[in-house]
This record gives sequence, structure tokens and C-alpha cells, in this order.
Amino acid sequence: MDILKTGKDLRRLNEIVNILIKFGFGDVIRRIGLAESLEKAGKLIRYSVPDDFLSSKPPERARAAMEEMGPTFIKLGQIMATRVDLFTQDWIQEFEKLQDETQSVPLDSLRDQLEQSLGMPIEQAFRYVDEKPLGTASMAQVHKAITHKNQAVALKIRKPDIRHKIESDIRLIKHLARVAQSQSVELRRYRPVAIVKEFERSLLRELDFSIEAKNAERIAENLKNIKYAKVPKIYWEWTCEDLNVQEFIDGIPAKNVNRIDAAGLDRKLIAHRGGKIVWKSMLIDGFFHADPHPGNFLILPKNKIAILDFGMVGKLSHNRREQLMKLTRSIVLQDGPGAAAVLLEWTDGNVDFDALVGEGEDLIQQFYGLSLSEVNIPQLIVQVTDMLRTFDIALPPDIALFSKACITLEGFGRLLNPDFDLMTEAEPLIREWGKNRYSPTSLAKKLSMRALSIVDKIYEEPKPHAPVPANTTSTSNIDKQFIERLAMRHERAQFRHTQLMVTVGFLIASAILTTVETGPQFLGMSVLGIIGLLIAIGSTHFLLFILWWSHRSLD
Repeated sequence: MDILKTGKDLRRLNEIVNILIKFGFGDVIRRIGLAESLEKAGKLIRYSVPDDFLSSKPPERARAAMEEMGPTFIKLGQIMATRVDLFTQDWIQEFEKLQDETQSVPLDSLRDQLEQSLGMPIEQAFRYVDEKPLGTASMAQVHKAITHKNQAVALKIRKPDIRHKIESDIRLIKHLARVAQSQSVELRRYRPVAIVKEFERSLLRELDFSIEAKNAERIAENLKNIKYAKVPKIYWEWTCEDLNVQEFIDGIPAKNVNRIDAAGLDRKLIAHRGGKIVWKSMLIDGFFHADPHPGNFLILPKNKIAILDFGMVGKLSHNRREQLMKLTRSIVLQDGPGAAAVLLEWTDGNVDFDALVGEGEDLIQQFYGLSLSEVNIPQLIVQVTDMLRTFDIALPPDIALFSKACITLEGFGRLLNPDFDLMTEAEPLIREWGKNRYSPTSLAKKLSMRALSIVDKIYEEPKPHAPVPANTTSTSNIDKQFIERLAMRHERAQFRHTQLMVTVGFLIASAILTTVETGPQFLGMSVLGIIGLLIAIGSTHFLLFILWWSHRSLD
């Protein structure tokens, strides 16, 4: 349904357009035709631009406009701050300044909402609730409370009617994105429809506080063996879609370095531990806190770290993590085509591969001779994303979120320790990944999967051929017996190829078995492995001879 034709949300749209024009984006509004549409609907468009904004840069004006448009647009800006592949650093830096802070509302105004969520009077659930909020944002307020069992908890209460307001704004934003993408070539490169789709999914999930609670529990489970990491406990008897009740943790905000020093804590150790926590979540677990800025960490006694606010999380599948590791390896080994091949997997458009390889080789030349720990990850991310913008390649949302989290983590570490190096913290995990990837167990698993794939192809039913119309007369002069001989040779070649793959796999497995220290030994090697190795070598030579003889016969 066209909101401009029906008049639905027209007043809010008029307000948004006037704000954009006020901050100097009237030309954009004109180019995409929104101003004309509103004027035809009888709405007044004002064009006065404050003098102090005439000299401001577009990113600064865009940030100011988003702040005036309200919480939904602030959240949109925060999502756009993660798209380092689409926006240059001056835009990203302005989007990062967007703060989701609003005036608090009295607890009495939230009482009905809170009691409806609890399913009981507040006094029945809690012995005490502090009327002064610990923090206030556009969607929720956080209040400290004490249960009847003397447990200190934090109540994150969603504000009444906020879902309705956000859904209304999302409708308008989606409409603006569609218009912008269809009418403006300049704005189309920023993929407004895709960004808004990603934003809608993220924001609606963030509105459901039970999802945030599940994210916290999942990360807590992943970090349970790290003794210095703390995730607040969730109280599920009270937690629901619009209320999150979790353990109250009293610590020092990570951004308050003076208090950390006064408490006699070790900032370098804290930075190291914070890096290890986030890298493990990213590279090993594939489920990570997507906004690891200092405000989401509390420092506890004995240099322990508490992690807060799991509304925005990132997920990296096993395949994505493999791609990231391959990209890092290609850069360290100066493998331009390898790096370009990974980047090509991230695009759905037509890209000049040779040109991409050339640009990639120029980029990785800067890292020639550097060890893994000497690679500057934030600098690398900025340069890679600059190159992607040249080829109009947009990162997948999960990779974009990962990239932004890396840059944010670097800032967190540098705040605590000016000598903090992101790659140094990641190096042990990357080496562990390489060790696990090429371990005998992993190799055997890969060979088993390949063998099963080959067996599946053998058992595959032949695909039915399209029927030939009865009235069609073949005029082909191709000899059917010749075609059959070609097919037979092809099948025989496939069979020999399969035999060779299995034999090579057996050769590798036997070579690994020679290192086993149990059982009979000869010259420090396992006898069983030596026997298998000899059989595999003999089989390989036999197969190579057969292939050579077949080729000689064809000649």
C-alpha cells in the first residue's frame, strides 16, 4: 500500500522531510521526488537552513538530522555504523557518535507495563525497586531491584507503546529506501533497501528482550571455562518479551580508567583478557557480542570482566570463519589470487576477477615480510573495504558486523592499554585453528566426507532425458557407437580418478600412522603405518602406470 496515496503516516513523513531539508538535504529530497509528492498532498515544505550548518560537512549534518528525527533513526544510524564496506570513515565516525539517550520517565508511568509483564503486583515480586533508573534509552529503562530472597537484580523495562512507534517509523523508512533506490543512482550504491531490511530484522529482534536474554545465556555457556569472564544470570521466572530481569553486577565501567587505576587493577591484563574473550567468541564459537565498546564492560575485582547488553550479536558460520582464516592466510603468504577468490565469494554481482587480483596484490604487498602478529587488523579492514567500494562489492551483513566489532574492540583495548595490538591477541587462536584444521582427525573426517560424496554419486539415479517429439526427424550425422565409446572412456577415466583419490587418501593416512607411538616399531616408526605406506605407494604407482598405458593406447 502506498502511504502517500492513503495519507497514512503522512504527518510523520512530512516531519522527516522537513528535518532533512532543514539540515541541507533538500537537493536529495527533490531528486527522489518526495518533496513534490508531499506538496501535492497539501503539505508545506520549509527550506530554511540554519547558518551554522551551511559550513558543516554532510556526515555531521546527517548525524544531527538523525538525532532530531528520533530513536528509530538513531538506531538506523548505529546499524549504518557497522557497514564499513559501504561508508567511508568520516561517515562511520559520525554514525558512531549517535547516542541512544533520552529523558527518563517516572517509575509510576511504567508500573502498569511492569506488572503486566510480571503477572503480579510489583511488591509481590520484589522487596524494593529503586525509582531512579540506572540507565535510560529510547526503548527501555533499567532499574535496580531487590528480590524477597535478597538478590540484587536489574530490571530492563520496555517503554509502553514503543513497538507501535518503531513499527510506524520502519514503514516510513522502508518507503524512503525504496524511493531512494529507484530514483537516485548516487544513493543506490549504498543499497538502502538492503540496509533497511537488515535494520528492521535487527531492531525487531532487539525489541524482544527474551531474545537478548537467550543471547546472554548462549554466550555465558560458551565462556563458562574462562574464569575471569562474567555474564549476568537471567531470571526466567520474570523475563519475557518486554522485561529482562538479570543479575545486578556492581563494577567499574571499563571507560573509567581513573577508577580502574585507583582500584589497583592491571589495565594491560584487562585489555588482554577482553581481547581473548571477544576473539574466542568470534573465531571459535561463531557467536559474538557485536558491540564490544567500553560501555558494555564492567571491571570487577581480580581483573575480571563482566559483559553487558546482548541486544546486538553477530553470528559467523563455520564456512564464514573458514573464509576469514583463508583471507588472513592469503594476505600473510602474499597470495593475491587466493585473497581475491575469498572476496569473490562475498559478492553476488559481476566482478572483473583479474582486476580484483591486481588490486588485492597491491594491497597485500604492504604486508610483505610481516608475521601474523604484525598485521594491523583495523588498518587492513579499512583498506579492504576501500577496495571493495571501488568494485562496488558489499560485504555480507555478518562479515560487516564482524569487521565493525574488530574495529570497536581495538578501540576498547587501546583505551586500557595504548600498546594493545588486536592481531597479537588473535594469533594463538588462529594458530589453534590451523592446527585443528590440518590435524589427522580433521583430515580423516574430510576424507570420509569426500568418500561418501563419491559413493552418493555412484548410487545417484540417472536424470531423465527430455522426450523427443514424435514428428521430429534427426538430421545428425554423429555416430552413435562413437558417442558410446566416448561415454565409456569418460566413465573409465572417472573411475580411475576416484581410485587415485582413495589411494592418495590411504597414502596420507598411512603416513600419519607411521608417527603413532603405540604398537610394534621399526626405526622409530609404526610397523602398521610402514606396511600401509608401502601398499599405498605400490597402488599409486600401479594406477599411474594404468593411466599412462591408457593414454598411450589412445595415442
